[in-house]
Amino acid sequence: MPTRKSKKHNNHHPMTSQEQSIHLSQGTLTTRLGKDSQLPFGTCPLSLQAASDPVVTPGGGLYEREAIVSYLVRENEKLAEWRGRWEAQQAGRVREHLDEVGKTEGEKVEAFRATNSGGVITDVEGAVREHRAKRDGEFSAQGFNVKDRGENLKDLKRSSFWLSDFAPEATADRVTEPPKRPNSPFSGRALRLKDLKSVSLVRDSDEGASSRSFLCAVSRKRLTTQEVVAITRTGSVMLASSYEEFARGDMVDPVKGGKFKEKDVVRLRKAASGYSASGKVEAKTYTATMT
Repeated sequence: MPTRKSKKHNNHHPMTSQEQSIHLSQGTLTTRLGKDSQLPFGTCPLSLQAASDPVVTPGGGLYEREAIVSYLVRENEKLAEWRGRWEAQQAGRVREHLDEVGKTEGEKVEAFRATNSGGVITDVEGAVREHRAKRDGEFSAQGFNVKDRGENLKDLKRSSFWLSDFAPEATADRVTEPPKRPNSPFSGRALRLKDLKSVSLVRDSDEGASSRSFLCAVSRKRLTTQEVVAITRTGSVMLASSYEEFARGDMVDPVKGGKFKEKDVVRLRKAASGYSASGKVEAKTYTATMT
């Protein structure tokens, strides 16, 4: 019989890894998603309500128009503020570069003047620094400490980095360049207002006007976890099987009669149920383990 971790010698943690996961919420935690955790088809993932004015995105997401437009407006405001901070940072870096270039050019001018002054010392401070360096070199060769206070503090910082006086100072975080457009809430692709296409959803009349169930526009079957496509040119939403059988051959909408192209067909994100065959039914999270 294996020895429990708490009984082992030289082991300071009294719990096994499984006990840590259960009682301390450490490690990888997995839970199964039930039916209540899944959104039925036609429900906007932002408003969590059945879409009354539905629109679809190129990535196959279906949203309430008001919810997705409000989301894009907020994200564009955040991007504008982000871009302002990034442009201010870039302007500061340009100023620093110009200052550095100006300093370098000034040093070149001083060197040229010293070279072409006919032996007359024009840089008195430079001459003093040269004399001091020569004198310090002689004293250093005799074993004297000729470093100034600043150099001695640097040496102490290298050997005593744990002292609070020598802790590194915080620097401003570098602002990365923001994207040009906000991303879709779920697909992560760049999304624009003009990418939103209106579609028509057929409600299940058997459940009344407040029904949260929708039907295929062709077969009148309830849309649950099947493959569903939307024709953005005409706005029809139907089962993928109905599309393959009645629409794809002649590229004519069997409901509204309008012609469309392959680029007008968007495969919508599938809904899921509590059964594993319908899609992702598990959620995982990881918390660092304290050992």
